[in-house]
Amino acid sequence: MRFPYLKYLLKSVTNVPEQRAIKAIFKDGSQRLFPYVWLRDCSLDDKTYVISDAMKGRLHTMRDFDVNIEPISFRANSSNLIVEWPGNVVSRYKQKWLRTHCPGSKEVIEKRRQIYLGRECIRLWENGGPTSKNRFQFSHQSFLEDDKVLHDFLKSVCVDGIAVLRGQEYGSNLRNEVFSICPKPDASNMAYANTGELPYHTDFPSLQDPPQLQLLHMCKQSECGGGKSMFVDGFSIAKEMSKYPKEYQILCDYPLEFIEEGFDVHNVKGFQDKEERVDFSMVARHKTFKTDNSGLVQVQFGNVMRSWFLDMVANDPLLVQNIYNSLKLFNELCYLPENQLIFSLNSGDTVLWANTRILHARTSYNLIGIPERERHLLGCYFSWDTIKSKVRLIRRKLKLEEDQETL
Repeated sequence: MRFPYLKYLLKSVTNVPEQRAIKAIFKDGSQRLFPYVWLRDCSLDDKTYVISDAMKGRLHTMRDFDVNIEPISFRANSSNLIVEWPGNVVSRYKQKWLRTHCPGSKEVIEKRRQIYLGRECIRLWENGGPTSKNRFQFSHQSFLEDDKVLHDFLKSVCVDGIAVLRGQEYGSNLRNEVFSICPKPDASNMAYANTGELPYHTDFPSLQDPPQLQLLHMCKQSECGGGKSMFVDGFSIAKEMSKYPKEYQILCDYPLEFIEEGFDVHNVKGFQDKEERVDFSMVARHKTFKTDNSGLVQVQFGNVMRSWFLDMVANDPLLVQNIYNSLKLFNELCYLPENQLIFSLNSGDTVLWANTRILHARTSYNLIGIPERERHLLGCYFSWDTIKSKVRLIRRKLKLEEDQETL
């Protein structure tokens, strides 16, 4: 379009009572219908909304709202659509706001879905993700000093499922509940129990709501080598498995049961030298590929925690065999070299990834026999809401192109 701004300028507005809407014709020739009820409900006047730096929220209640409301009058001027409503309410809708907020508009829907930083923004690793370039690695110092780098780091986690910070001196700055990963007796988790290779898994499939994101900070890497971090994009693996419809559908249809039972020993908060034993018995079921009407939403698997129980309606040995065949294919695809991202976390490095998308593993390493010199990591979990909120706030602060109006 030679004059792209024309699509935001109103040419005329007319009433369409049979559709309970106001029709707007823009100067680029396009037309949009704006329902009465939606216009009144979304009016940004001070009788409808409270808008401040501290909060934004609708004032009227659905109990009192008249869903059959009709405008008393309306007109357009050089910058606004002005509508007078019953109850002495006058609404002013900016022309650009109308074009960028119209309900049911394909361009509005496509743009607005980007604000969720959800599946619409996901880039599979086969499509130029971190397996092909080092775009997922960032300087820790720049991350602390430059909000744009912080934004790009978090965006990488949203888009590619993973991002790494390089070059921090050891010293934990983690603020969430932190757990420590190092070899120890009576280990409650395979990550602590041995130094052999850990297979690909997502954390805590034994929980009804597994952690959405996981962060690991390498306090001290193994002095004897090994202990490399391994990652694979479960969403890409699911896409590859869709080429095998029978096996793919089995992993979509049949939940697996995961169990974790035992105990762990933790320092008591506020008492560095005091420990307490915590016993647990966790059981949950998850389908390997969780889908909804719009596609894949989650990948969940952990062979160590997988139990004997198969939730089947019939005693069908061939179905059991097919379930195992499907799991075998899934794991074989995970270990194909072109699907894996394998690298060393150096002392001071940090990695953050999507736990319900990315499976992680670890190569084997050797023990030294001196506790303070052994491989040691700190970790914690995050929710997507925390990460995505930060991304949106930075976009607003830096006036980035991806920023969108809240209202």
